[in-house]
This record gives sequence, C-alpha cells and structure tokens, in this order.
Amino acid sequence: MVDRRAHLVSAAVPAADGAAGRTIAAQTMSAWHTLGLCFALAVSVMLISGAGAMLLRVPTRLLGTAFETLLFSAATGVVVLSLAVDLGQLARNIRVGVRLSVLLVALLGFAGLPTIVTAFRQQMQKCLALAGIEKFLAAALLLVLVIQGFASLAPLTGSDALHYHFTMQKLYLEDGFHAPWSLLHGFFCGLSHQLILAGLALGSDQLAQGWLFFGGALGALCTLRLAKLWIGGIWPWLAALSFALTPVTFWQTISAGAPDVWMCAFLPLSLLMILKAREKGGAGFVVLAGTLAGAVAGTKYTGLIFAGALFAGCLIAIRSAGKYALFFACAVVVGIWPYLRNWLWTGDPVFPFLFARIERVGAMPNQTALTSILLDTGASHTFSLGELLKFPFFAAVDQSHLGAWQLLGPLVLMFAPFTILHFRKTGEGRVVLAVWILGALGIGLTSAMSRFLLPLLPVALSASVAGVALATQNRWRLLRSITLLSLGGFIFAGFAAMLVYSSPALAAVAGRTPAENYLAANSPDYRRSEFVNREVTRIGQPGRTLIFFRHLYYLRVPFFVGDPGDSWEMNPSVLQSDAAWMLLFDKHQIRWVLKSPEYQADLAASLRRLEKDGVLRACASGEVESFLGNRLEGIRVREPISLYCVQSVSPAR
Repeated sequence: MVDRRAHLVSAAVPAADGAAGRTIAAQTMSAWHTLGLCFALAVSVMLISGAGAMLLRVPTRLLGTAFETLLFSAATGVVVLSLAVDLGQLARNIRVGVRLSVLLVALLGFAGLPTIVTAFRQQMQKCLALAGIEKFLAAALLLVLVIQGFASLAPLTGSDALHYHFTMQKLYLEDGFHAPWSLLHGFFCGLSHQLILAGLALGSDQLAQGWLFFGGALGALCTLRLAKLWIGGIWPWLAALSFALTPVTFWQTISAGAPDVWMCAFLPLSLLMILKAREKGGAGFVVLAGTLAGAVAGTKYTGLIFAGALFAGCLIAIRSAGKYALFFACAVVVGIWPYLRNWLWTGDPVFPFLFARIERVGAMPNQTALTSILLDTGASHTFSLGELLKFPFFAAVDQSHLGAWQLLGPLVLMFAPFTILHFRKTGEGRVVLAVWILGALGIGLTSAMSRFLLPLLPVALSASVAGVALATQNRWRLLRSITLLSLGGFIFAGFAAMLVYSSPALAAVAGRTPAENYLAANSPDYRRSEFVNREVTRIGQPGRTLIFFRHLYYLRVPFFVGDPGDSWEMNPSVLQSDAAWMLLFDKHQIRWVLKSPEYQADLAASLRRLEKDGVLRACASGEVESFLGNRLEGIRVREPISLYCVQSVSPAR
C-alpha cells in the first residue's frame, strides 16, 4: 500500500531561482513591524472569537459569565477555523482555498464581534474592581502573558517546528496536499496545524506563531477558571501564574512553534462543559464538551488518550446513554479528519504505529524509519508499575530528553495528596480525578515523554492548588504558609527563568538584534540552510537537494529529506548499489547531495562509493558554524560543508 502511493512525493520541482518564496526573508524587526503584528494578532483573535460566539448561540445559550463567554468563544472559533482550513487545503490551489476559508471565518467572526466586545468590556471592569493582592496578581499574569506574546513573534527557532510543524505546512502550499513520504513526521500533523497553514497562506509565519501563543495564554486562563470552581481569592491567580511560568509551558508558548499547546485550552474547557452538563443537564453542554474533546483528539495522537479520559469523565458525570452517544458523535465529527487522511494515504490512521506491528508481504518497509519514530516518540518504552504511577503525580522524568525545559513539577507532586483526599468525596471531584489520572496513566502506558502530560497540567495544577487551599482553610496554618511560600518561590523562579529564556527573542522583536543574527545564534542548521540556498541558487538549475540535517524550514530551494529515520524511500537496506541511488536521484529529480560534515551513518559507505565512482562530484564547499549536541548547551563548532553535483553517468554497479 505504501509503495503504490510513493509516486506522490515526486511532484514537479520548481527552478531554484524561483523558490525564493519558500520562507520569509530574515529582516530586522522594527517597532512598527512588531506593532503591526500585534495589531493583526489582536484583530484576528477577536474575529476568531467572534466566529465562536456566533456558533455558540446555535446549540445552546450556555455561557453565564463574560469570562466563560470569552474562553469558550475563542476555543470554538479556533476549532471552526481549523476545520475550515482543513477543507480549504483540498482546493486545487491550496493557498487560495485556505485564504478563502480564513475569509469566511472572519466574516462570521465580524458578525459575532459585538458579543466579544461586550464580554471583554465586562471582564475588564471585573478585573479593575479587584482589590489588594488579587489585582496585583491579575496584573502579574497579564504582564507574563504580554512578555510571552511578544517573544513568540520572534523568528522561528523551535526544533520540531523547523523540522516538520511549519515545514510540512509550507510544503503543502508549494507542492500540493499529498502523503509526506519524504518527511514521515508530517503524518503527525493534526487539526491545530491548520493554524500554521492559515498563517503561512496569509504570508506570515509570525502570525501563525502568535495564534499558537494564544493557545498557551488561553490554557493559563482556563487554569484560572478551573480553580475558581473550588476556591476564591488569590489561589486561582497563583494557579494560573504557576501554569504560565512552568518551563514546559513557556517553552511551548514562546518558541516551540508546536500546535500541541492548544490542547491545554481544549481539554480543561471540555472538562468544564462536562461538569456543567452534570449540574444543569442540557444537551448543548454535551455538544460543546464533545466538540472540544474532538479537538483534543484531532490535535495529536496522544489527544486520543485525553479524549478517552474525557469520555470516561462524561460517563461518571452524566447518566444518559443518549448523551454519551451525543458526546462521542461530536468528538468523532471534529477529531476524525487527520486520522481519516492518514488511513486513506497509508491504511493506518495512526501511521506508523499500527503499520509497524503488522506483518507485511511484498514491498520492503523502511525498518530504520519505523524504529526511529518509535524511539523518538517513546512508543517502544515499557514501564514498571512504580514508574507508571509517577505519571499522575507529574513526577516522571523523560530520561532520553533530560533538561529543565521539561520540568512540570514539583507543585502537583507536593499538593496532589490533598486533592485526592478532598476530591474523591464529591461527584464533581471524581470526574476531575478520572480525567486527570486516566489521562496521565494513558500517557505513561504509551510513551516515555513526561512533557506529553502538559495538556493535563491546567487540570492537575488547579485541582492541586484548590485541594491544598481547602484542606488548610481552617487548620494547619503552618502548612498553608509553606504552601504559599512554595507557590511564590516557584512563580518567582519561573519568572526569572522565562526572562532569561526569552531575552534573545525579545531583543529580536524589539529590533535590537537583526533577525539574521538572531537566527544564526539560535536556529539550529540555519547556516547550513543558507549555504544550500546560496550555492544552489548560484548554480541556477532545476532540481532537488538531498539533505541530511534535521531543521528544514529555512531552506528556500527544493529539497528531499535524506534521513533514513524520517524518509520512507531512504531505506538503507535498498540503497546498497549505485544503480539504486541513480534510480532514487532520477525519480525525485535530485541534482545535488549535501555533506555536512558527514553523511548519515547508515548510508555513508554507499555514498562515499558514489563519490569514488564519479557519480557525485564536489561543486561547492566551505565551513559553517553549528551547534554541537543540544543547542541549549550553547556549544558551537565550525564544520566543513560540501555540495556534490549528481553526474549523469552509467552506474558502475
């Protein structure tokens, strides 16, 4: 099945000198440029929220407060935009189809603007009426989100974003909507990736980054709203600040460029609707809860686990088979599309995880790619019971990706026992605990990566803070003081870490650092990309370049991914002879091969033989500066880089 569709990757290759539009040129951001971006982001968020407000009038009039109106309208609007763009990308001209989809959502949003403006004004009046330390904490939360918002507008540097989140959407716009066999991580793109596609179709990757930041900001506000279900005063604000200043959160919000962060909004809002359905019983609540659960499922494969946990919460909260079916149907209608796409392309809706476990006859699969992806996602990792039980307490550590950026605790670990003791006594509490614990155990069973727990953090953190606040309300004053000191210390340390982490991005956004310098200092493989862009454009001939480095977004010339762990046809067991290589070069119009500083280990011997046989001839060389190991370590080295031209000769063997 895979091989029958493999021809889709060999779309017509444009000339190198006509591909300058593959990415936005690096330029210094001026103050006016930044202000313009902020204005565009603010207007687009209002229109997206307006579209959500219009649709929320149809199924039910559910939203009792201005704050809830804003939260649910924004999330619903993003779901609507994502689905509209999903449809628009099926057009013959994807760029035009996506732009038309965005325009239609904007027109719908314009009709809903009065609702959003009124709710926003009411909420601002409530915030201004806060007194004492609550007003200070509200202002602090606003300051944190403003800093993160500005920093998110810096040129893109996130590793996975440069590898496939943004790169795959850019390739769809340029080469058409087809199976990404030459970039297998493209199969992981889900519903929220359509925000990136929409931004790129409108000509701005920074606008797309701003929309991703909005997901993280909404997650902080959802944490605030969840905590307010159980406790008032300063505690909800402390919970929201703790979420926003957790290292994984501000890494995702500022620079990761990962649409996964939207699950931090969809999941707690779906839980809120389930709790409302339990209290009030309306079918409209179930419709919206299922819709948001479907958005969680459609965002990422791990979203299926969280959607399942939300369905379990629905089973506990509501005693109605009809409403169970309604919840499930709404979730399927919204979340099925990425899985349907993958099934049509590969026969595996969660490619390659089922494919890797099926006995195959005939064509030789790329076992290197299958093994690499399973290792990269932690899907091949197994846990003991003790290790598994760490996940609900956010105490697990991803041993293969150690770093402060993955820190999710220790607040949940410290406060969770109080939450469990208090929440297990009420029906509402049991729903919350079911979603939290089942979702966390699901991640533990399927992956070694604790950062995949991030969508549950608003639930776990707000419930944990509320649990310890309620437990110490009338007793244990010393423990209450220790709790406040712990929260304050975490927030202070998180704020300092955020400033240090975001300072280079803020300097670029403020215009103090030219974008070229910022990317050279912070974007992995940027200098390699610039070398390829320059040399291939200088040669001025059509064709693709075979690339072995990971970060592809800043390539402005046609390329083909050479990593056998992420490109289906780069199969080391097949590419053993000169003839096999020449067949690959001809099929995908590969005219150049990049060596920087060495070839991929699995392919190095056969490629060096191509050099010896004269199939590859050096046509450009130089030195570039790159990161050694993890870029957070800041170790840089100068490495040789060479561009080889493919010669039209008869292969020796």
